[in-house]
Amino acid sequence: MIVVKRITKLAVTVAAVAALAACSTTDSKPATTSAGTDTGAAEQTFKIGVVTPSGDHGFTGESVAHAKAEAERLMAENPNLDIVVKDGLEATDQIDSIENLLAGGDIDLIVLWPMEGEALRSTAQSILDAGVKLVIYDRLITDFKGLSGEIMGDNVGIGNMMGDYVNTYYAADDTVNYLRFVGDSSTVTGQRNDGFDANVDAKFVQVANTFVTDWSSETAQNQMDDWLNSKSVAEIEGLDLLVTHDDEITDGLMNAMESYAGPAKLNVKLITSVGGRKETLDKFDGTSLDTKLATFYFSPSFIRESERLAVSIVTGEPYTGAKEVDGTYLIPSFSVSNAGNADMDFAAYRASDVFKERYSING
Repeated sequence: MIVVKRITKLAVTVAAVAALAACSTTDSKPATTSAGTDTGAAEQTFKIGVVTPSGDHGFTGESVAHAKAEAERLMAENPNLDIVVKDGLEATDQIDSIENLLAGGDIDLIVLWPMEGEALRSTAQSILDAGVKLVIYDRLITDFKGLSGEIMGDNVGIGNMMGDYVNTYYAADDTVNYLRFVGDSSTVTGQRNDGFDANVDAKFVQVANTFVTDWSSETAQNQMDDWLNSKSVAEIEGLDLLVTHDDEITDGLMNAMESYAGPAKLNVKLITSVGGRKETLDKFDGTSLDTKLATFYFSPSFIRESERLAVSIVTGEPYTGAKEVDGTYLIPSFSVSNAGNADMDFAAYRASDVFKERYSING
């Protein structure tokens, strides 16, 4: 059990995330399902396909590694399961993977983490038309009907918590100028924006159009470099806050600020982020800047929950993982910061079960 100092409703959330992490290290083997009632009847087997974006780098790379590790764990515990993980660089690659899985004729359920929801809509419908169950993970296909399950991180909740955090952190300020850096145009981005905008105080002023980074640290760094090199001293010194949707984006922004050699003094007190990457925490531990980090937990290991949900669906066993809210299973988050007023500071987070699970695949 994770210990946190603040005895609040969010402390229960941290415990819930820890409980999900514990599922990967305990026996979650469902009862075997028989094809008949006779003692000698053959046991029924279930085949699950997991289709993800490309696993060649970054968050998706870690996610695919977790998906494969969880598949191996589940199959080792349940001999009647066959789980195959396929990743693809583009939406067309995911479509090909799905078509190949359906062509085999023996697939029971597909877990789909779509590159782009709309691009995969027709193919997702073909899964249902083939009589195969479908679970969507992370990025939604808006208004899609007939799913067996939908599971994701609580992106609206993350945005809400981010808004609440900055309201408290900047409570003494009359006006807070900020820049916003997001990942893409997916439902993930939209939900995090909606949550933040719903809670943040009116005194927070976004001083430029939202930067879309494609979840790239390098792109974020270039965008921040361009902003710093094109603005006046007054504008730069008036910037108080950076709002981001991902730790890798945050790394790029930090790189840009650390390398800035212009005449202005940087007064960014805080960067809000999403993730909990150890590399990002390390960067803030070692920076010469006065900027602090508040990040909200969102892990590549979340994909393990989609597989656990899939197994419960095909076997008929109860699912006891993420909480269902309005038809979608939401994996909870919590705050990690070196600026105080968070569920965990860096040291507590690094010692937690959720941190251990996230980095269980690569030490």
